[in-house]
Parts: sequence; C-alpha cells; structure tokens
Amino acid sequence: MIEAIVTILSIMCSCAIVLLTNKVNRDGTITILKKNYSYPIDKWIECAFAILLFISFSINLFGIDWFTKNLSLNNPNYSSVMLLYLFALRWATQLCVLFCVVAPFFEIKWAKDYLAFIVPVVAIMDMCSFTPVFKTFTGSMDFTYKYALQIVTYLSMLVIGAINLNRFFKEHNFNVKEILKRIGMALLCTFPFLASVMPVWGVELLIGPVDGCPGDFDVWHRLIIYFVIILAITLYLSMKDKSYTLKRFTIICLGFAGFIQFYCVNMDRVGWNSLPLHLCYVAITLMFIAFVFNIKSLMYFMYLVNVMGAFIAIVLPSQVDNGVNPVHISYWYSHIYDIVLPILAVSWGVIKRPNFKLVLHAIAASVVYWAAMCIVNGLINNSPAINPAGDRIDYFFVYGNHIVNSATFLLPIKENYIWFIDFGNGYALKFYWLYQILFVIVFIVLIFAMWGFYGLMYKIEDSHIELARRKKLAKVDELNFLKELNGRPRSEPLNPEGVHMIKISNFSKVYAGCTKKSVDDLNLEIYEGEVFGFVGHNGAGKSTTIKSMVGIQSITEGKIEINGYDIKKQPLEAKLQIGYVSDNHAVYEKLTGREYVSYVAALYMVDPKDRDERLAKYAKMFSIEFALDNEIKSYSHGMKQKIMVIGALIHNPKVWVLDEPLTGLDPTSAYQIKKCMREHADAGNIVFFSSHVIEVVEKICDRIAIIADGKLREVATIKEIQDRNESLEDLYLKYVDKQTIDQTIGNVSNTQDDKK
Repeated sequence: MIEAIVTILSIMCSCAIVLLTNKVNRDGTITILKKNYSYPIDKWIECAFAILLFISFSINLFGIDWFTKNLSLNNPNYSSVMLLYLFALRWATQLCVLFCVVAPFFEIKWAKDYLAFIVPVVAIMDMCSFTPVFKTFTGSMDFTYKYALQIVTYLSMLVIGAINLNRFFKEHNFNVKEILKRIGMALLCTFPFLASVMPVWGVELLIGPVDGCPGDFDVWHRLIIYFVIILAITLYLSMKDKSYTLKRFTIICLGFAGFIQFYCVNMDRVGWNSLPLHLCYVAITLMFIAFVFNIKSLMYFMYLVNVMGAFIAIVLPSQVDNGVNPVHISYWYSHIYDIVLPILAVSWGVIKRPNFKLVLHAIAASVVYWAAMCIVNGLINNSPAINPAGDRIDYFFVYGNHIVNSATFLLPIKENYIWFIDFGNGYALKFYWLYQILFVIVFIVLIFAMWGFYGLMYKIEDSHIELARRKKLAKVDELNFLKELNGRPRSEPLNPEGVHMIKISNFSKVYAGCTKKSVDDLNLEIYEGEVFGFVGHNGAGKSTTIKSMVGIQSITEGKIEINGYDIKKQPLEAKLQIGYVSDNHAVYEKLTGREYVSYVAALYMVDPKDRDERLAKYAKMFSIEFALDNEIKSYSHGMKQKIMVIGALIHNPKVWVLDEPLTGLDPTSAYQIKKCMREHADAGNIVFFSSHVIEVVEKICDRIAIIADGKLREVATIKEIQDRNESLEDLYLKYVDKQTIDQTIGNVSNTQDDKK
C-alpha cells in the first residue's frame, strides 16, 4: 500500500512539473499570461531538484545505516535473494543520485540520456520497494525524518529523469533503434563510475568478515598501493585528450562519490570523534566543495597537503581486524580519492599547476590547521568539563601515538617535553610542544618535497606531450610527403627539377625565446659548377642559414632543397649529398686522423678502396700524411681544419658546404683549401661557403650573396659587380653601413620615446 501511494503521487507530481516545463518555447522563453519571458524554467527546475536531492540524500547519510550493522546473507529477516536485490538497488540508486546531482549543471549528451532513460526506472523501482529499502536505512518502518527524506530523494530523481525524458522527445522523433543506441551508450559511459559508488557494506555482505587488515606492507597492502598508482595513471591517460567540460564533470562526480563513501559510515556515532576536524574529514569535504565551486585556494591545499597526508595514511594504515567491514572499506575509498582526484585535477588542466606563491599559501593554511588542532586536541583530551565521556581524540595525528608507534625514537621527545596548563574547574590544556613543532617542520619539508616531486612529474608529462605532438606532426608530414612523391620511390628527389642545385625558398629562422628572426624570408638558388660565396658580418645570419641547410637545426618557415631533396622531408637522402666543414672543428679528438676519416666514410657508405685512394690523395695535397696515425688532439688548428676538409670530401659530395673555412689558417693551408674548392666546383659540383673576408671571396667565387641583419641584400656575379665599376668591398660596406645607420636611428627613436 505504501509503495503504491508513494509511486503514484511521485509520478503525478513529475507529470505536473513536466507539463509546466512544456510551456517553454523552442527559443528558450516561457509563455505566461500571453507574455514571453526569457527564462529557461525546465533547466532551473531541474537544477533546483538536483540541489534538493543533494540535501535530502546527504542528510540521510548522516546517521546509522542499518545495513552496515546487520550484514549477512544469512540474515533471518531477509532472504539471500532479497538482500542481493537490495544491495544492487542501493548501488544503482547511489549511481543515479550521483548523476542527478551533477549532470544537470553540464551539457553532456550521454549523461542527459542516462538521466532520461535510466534514472526514472531506478526511481520507480525504489518506490515500488519502498518498505524493504527504507528498512535498510533504519531497520524499521517507524515514521521519522528519514521517511520524508527518502520520499523527497526518490521524487527528485523521478522529476529530474522526467524532465530529461520530456526534453529528449521534444528534440528527437520517436525511434526505437535510436533510443536503444542512446541507452547503450549511456550505460557504457557510466559503467566506469560504478565502482566509485559501490555501497561500502557490499564486500562484507558478499564474502563475509575477513580476519586482519592490509598493513605492514604485506601482499594486500602492497597491492592497494600499486592500485592507487595504476588508477591515477589509467584515469589520466583515458581522459587527457577529452574536453575540459567532461574532465570537470568527471572530477566533480568522483568528488561527490568520495563524499558519499566517506559519510555513509563516518557520521553514525556521537561524540567528539564525530566532529569533521580530522584531516581525512577535512580533505573529503573541502575537496568536493572546491571542485563544485572552483575554489582554487582549497584545491591547492588539497593538492599539496591532503595528497601527502592521504598517501601517508595508506602507507601507514590505522585499521585493525576485519579488513572488509564498511568502516575499513570507506577508509580506503576516501584516502584513494584524496590522493587521486587532486592529482588528476592538475594533470587534466582543470586547475593550473601551483607556483611558489601558492605553495606558501598551502603551507600557511597547514600551519593554521596544525595550530588549531594542537589546541583542540590538548583542550578536549584534558578537560573533563568539556569531555566528560573521556573520548580520546587525535585530529591531524599531532597528539596520539599513531606516529610514535611507527617511529619509536620519537617517544622520548614526545613524553619529556610537555607544556601543561591547568585553568581549573575541569579545564586544562596539554602540549607535547617539541614533538608537535618537529611534526609541523617535517610536514612543511614534505610539502616542499611534494612540490619538487610534482615538478619532476610535470617535466616527464611535458616531455611526453611534446613527444606525442612531434610524432603526430611527423605522421602528418610523412603522409604529405608520400602524397607529393605520387608513387615514386622514397630514394628519388622530391623535386626532380632541382637535382643540380641548392634551392632555398622563403627560409626564415627564429630561435626559441626570441621574437626577432635571425634569417628573414631568404630566397636563393646555387647551381652546379659554382663556387658560391655567402658574405656577411658576424651575426648576419650566415651560420644560421648553413646549419639549417645541412640539417643541424630546424627550419621555422620555408624549405631548403639539396639537389632536389628536401632537407626536412628527406633528411637522410639530402645529407648524403653534402660534405660539411663547420666553423668550430667538431672532431673526435681521441681518434687518429685515419680513424676519423674512416669513420666518416663508413657513415656515407664509401667503398673502402675509394676511401683509401681519396685519403691518400687529399693527405698528400694538404701535406698531412705524417700525422694520419696520430690522435687528433695533438693536431694544430690548421691540421684539424685539414682533417675536417678530408672528412667532408671523402664521399665526393655533390654539395660541399664550408662555414668560415679559412679562419686561423696559415697562407699555405688557405691556398690549398681554396685550390681544392675550385677543383671540386670545376668537376661539376657545388661549393657553398660563408666568409666575411672580402678578398678571398672576390678571388675564388663565381657568384656571391650579401646578407645583413638576417635579410638577403643582393645576389650577383663578380663580373656583374665589376661591370658596375664597384668593388665587392664597397658593396659589402654599403649594406653593413646601412644596417648600422638603421640601428642607430632606431636606438635614438626608442630613447626619445622613453624620455617622452
């Protein structure tokens, strides 16, 4: 009879509310007395009932749950089947409450479908089983405030479900196949949340009491610790690419689940120990509040303090006897939530990573909390007037022996340094002052250690994100590259028309941390048979261009082709075309000259016979035969330059690139290298070298390019310059002087602006 009345009245109430929401027009307004009001009444009603549901359900948590005291499949009052049914129904109800409270405030499709199709079914099942379900909370059918709260809970669930169901049919045509598909997706998406709200008495109901508890790093204890780590990593990876809205929704849902799992068994006792002042009480409550209202200061306190405290509680658990009773299951649930959720909130980007200032705020909050708990513990434990029952409390573990029992060397410090104040009339205060001061100092050190650990994790995370980004870009580049090849072998040049030249197109380079371009929109073509001089003052952009050309550093914009091979898309093939002599003599000095050249030849897959012939030729040309079997570290500057030249020429490259090759060489060595450059170009190859020594460039180059301040100023043959009755030196100085004048004018203008 009760079930019928409750069900019929709830359905009638829900229908009335849905009829009211049907007054809402498609544009979101509501028509009342022939006037349109821009007021989303259905959304407001849904959110109002979500809040009402949270209040009624939370109050129901704060009391004795009969099921937590009478757990057994052999319970004479219920059959085993009925107990299992009530267990499954309570589980389903808690999951529905979870989504009914949170989902109305988010626009998540599958969550709305869950509210529309699953919640009404569960709510009606609860109403149809009202008597046995209500007895699981109180053990009887006596009318109490819980009676009304249960009705409000189920009514709120039904109203929220009905509103979403009505909204679904207003927006979609009736289609059984589509409805079944949406229900299946809703169930699939909510399945991972099932474990988060499992009734904490369910384990003992199913398997019975278990002797002992996880602790002292036994197998079960270690498995729990491993589980926490694996859970955090799994949740992070599964959601890291999802939307911010879905991440925040998930965080709030899990925060509310932690709230449910903690308070369902921790508010059924009366006394000082029931006050929500212990760190785990504070953590689970503040965490839910912080996530719901997005209070960043609380979030960082949890992130730096609660995570550490909860981890210590898991490593050093305080549970004894029957390891699966509801209190113990709730203990593990709440501490796992305290560890995992703040870490996920930061790693998912729901809140920003803390800086040093926020760390100091967390420390300040910890010190205030520590001082308050020292006073509360010292006063309540020693004041019969306040605590006549003699309850022993130990908020924040700063008073009792929980820590001392694990670290016995602290016992003398605790017991020998006491400050006792007797106020009279049953009021007294006791501090273990040295022990408590050491406690907070260690706690602060641990906060900094946590911050350092997080910093390390940030670096690992950032490196993996960057690696994933590069892999994704590389995959896209590879697909585009294969498309450009259009079925041709990868070994062929991407641009067959450029097989006899170096082609630089719209090349720009910006170094990390800089805003100014080191090279700006450079376009240049160098052909076979040329000795091409790249002229510019120090810092003009010569070496930057060359390092990008040979593949040492990345290209910001544009592209560079070596004999038709794109240095970015075909780096291996392009580099096989190049012999490079750098400006810093980067050689392996513990190798001999012969070993170094052989090593380079092996990299370029040079036939040993060709290698030996070329080595003998160039060693004789550069008069370095006597030193080939000596370690390079014994070579002079000029000899190191010569061995680098030999290494660059050992594979007879089509493109020979030299960066300031004559710096510091004696006249004989410089002459030999210039002669070799000319011979290499005359053999149908390209010689590209940079220099700011005008006389050398003018004597051996066919064409030159002048670069100043990162921009290409002029490209001309030596003959063209001479035909204009202009020397290369005058031309070079003209651009250098122009740049100097421009910079001077710019500096003067900036100075005048600053004065203004």
